[in-house]
Amino acid sequence: MFPHCVHHWIPILGIVLLLPGRLIAQDPPAEIQVEQEHFQSRKQQGHHALLKGRRWLEQQQEHSGGWQSKSYASLESRVATSALVMSTLVEPTSAGVEQKETINRGLLFLKSKINQGEIGQSVEAESNYPLYSISLMLATLNQFQPETTANRELRDALSRELLRRQRIMHSGRVSEGDVAGGWGPGSDSFYQGAAANPANISVTYFALAALSGAQRLPLKSRFAALDYLQHCQVPADAAGAGGFVFTFLSDHPLNKAGSQRSPSGKRYGVPYLSATCDGISALLACDVPADDRRVQTAIHVLPQLTHARLAVLPLSAESLPAYQKLDALFFYEAAATTRVWKQLKERGVENSYLNARCHEILRTLIARQQADGHWENPLPWMMEDDPLIATTFALQALHRCLAPAE
Repeated sequence: MFPHCVHHWIPILGIVLLLPGRLIAQDPPAEIQVEQEHFQSRKQQGHHALLKGRRWLEQQQEHSGGWQSKSYASLESRVATSALVMSTLVEPTSAGVEQKETINRGLLFLKSKINQGEIGQSVEAESNYPLYSISLMLATLNQFQPETTANRELRDALSRELLRRQRIMHSGRVSEGDVAGGWGPGSDSFYQGAAANPANISVTYFALAALSGAQRLPLKSRFAALDYLQHCQVPADAAGAGGFVFTFLSDHPLNKAGSQRSPSGKRYGVPYLSATCDGISALLACDVPADDRRVQTAIHVLPQLTHARLAVLPLSAESLPAYQKLDALFFYEAAATTRVWKQLKERGVENSYLNARCHEILRTLIARQQADGHWENPLPWMMEDDPLIATTFALQALHRCLAPAE
């Protein structure tokens, strides 16, 4: 559910030539002047798109307080979709939007679906994506709710459940492979179903971010997570060294860029952009500094990463002319890319590749927004053809692109 338009756009302000005794400024080409004028108004257009998209999301809220997917029966309980929407609406934005009533109603809906004494069982019974749902509920509470006894107790209960679900080695307990420390989509059994539902980089990032935001990530869990992340980061002797794969099980079909063998003959998953962005964010959530080698090698490889296998458009360009720049992971990838860009900027790290991608993402989101304010993907493989899912990820990307500089 929740897990490439690569276009390098670098504005050219002018060519300045220093000659003996004279300074001559050459005007940029006409097409670049036009592009500059468009860029000047892009942020204003982005703010308009942001407000319009948030208004559309608010209008989709049901009387119960939840949000219902109209595309997928597997999301019928509304727990996963509601948690995703609310975690998006509470993201800081420079637009000055207040939607406390909407979020309060959503929280009341989610609280009605969980039993604090048995959070794991109650959420798993209501959601096909329990670990995403729990992480997003906790992330929402971290951002939005005041510090009351009831909210503190709920955050504690959600945190305990996330920590309980981390796949840490214990005596007499068998892991799904030669490493543990990550989070999977929600299967409660550490022994069974591991091949079908292995720990993955996406759920691991969301769990770490929620626990870190709640200040409830103990050192033992952090070190175990870092061990897992090390196994998901491609080593130096393989293609895409420094990038991240979705799961360390190299031949698993969820590794969406496939796998290949290194010169030494060992098989590795091929890293791709959204997985690598999740890996970078997971490292940062574990308090790894931005200048650490693990973070820097991942940032360095971003421009070289292959497209995910699902990103191949099966239709001719003529049949989908308006969506030539979209793929099945476009909106999730846009949210992940802009998240890393914002996290690095907050740490004083500038990256020209991420700058260019964020400019292109902003331009694409403005151009592809539907008249009523929503977004959707024509490709169904990652559920982004559901407007509720596509719109939440699109808004996350806009929030981050338009956030004021720290």
